[in-house]
Amino acid sequence: MRNYINSFLDYLKIEKIASEVTLRDYGRELFRLQDYLLSTGISDINLISTRILRQYIYHAKESRTLASSSTAKMIAIIKSFFNFLEEDEIIIKNPSRKIKVPPKINRIPHVMLKHEVDLIIRSVDFAPLRYRKNAIRDRLILTLLYYTGVRRNELLNLNWSDLNLSKSTMIIRSGKGNKDRLIPLHKNVSLLLDRYLEERLPLVDNSLIIGERGRRMCKCCFVDRLNMYLEISGLKKKGYSAHSFRHSFATHLIESGVDLFKVQKLLGHASLDTTKVYINFNSSQMAKAVERL
Repeated sequence: MRNYINSFLDYLKIEKIASEVTLRDYGRELFRLQDYLLSTGISDINLISTRILRQYIYHAKESRTLASSSTAKMIAIIKSFFNFLEEDEIIIKNPSRKIKVPPKINRIPHVMLKHEVDLIIRSVDFAPLRYRKNAIRDRLILTLLYYTGVRRNELLNLNWSDLNLSKSTMIIRSGKGNKDRLIPLHKNVSLLLDRYLEERLPLVDNSLIIGERGRRMCKCCFVDRLNMYLEISGLKKKGYSAHSFRHSFATHLIESGVDLFKVQKLLGHASLDTTKVYINFNSSQMAKAVERL
């Protein structure tokens, strides 16, 4: 089965131009399935039945305590793999055909109030002394998250060459879905970038956000630093994360009257339906406001 999985991953990489993150997630999930099948004595790909796949899905969901969204993603990966095998006539019958992907539940996202965003950004000034040497960088990180709506990985992968300071624009290269998008920079971001650039000159690394060792900041360091500022601001218990900045960016734009299609472009959503969740959020907020009258 390993050879079939590798062929499928090659297909995703070459034909579908899948990102490294996608290839990693698909590979990890499918090799987990392979390990489970081998543990039950199944090594022939044509001996995998719908019943066995259902047993695996139940086993994975329970043993890994998967959320509904993670379960849906796992099932989608498995179905994609077996569809590939069926199209290439490697399997006689597709055992995943009768397995349905659970419908996606659009949850109302965690959205911060504007003063909460400001509070988190200002909390940089109250960090322990040993962290203040990176105050401009950390303020830039928080400001970029809110004023551009970028995802965490997109932020950490930014390079100086992705910025056009003279035109106050930033390009997100091969974001989610392998689509580049251009984002205008708010004046608060531009001012911080100028100060940060002065601090970094002469530039020896093209990475925009660097960690303590002068290399691109890692995810763990980013999360630790963000959690510290959420703690300092007193907002840690509200469950905010890096994605909350993105949700807040979108929601505040829509509240200010920005066209939904423009918000979709700024966020890099492939479908307008994904962006519409912010309209639903606003409707629920308005309903609560009316109830308080």
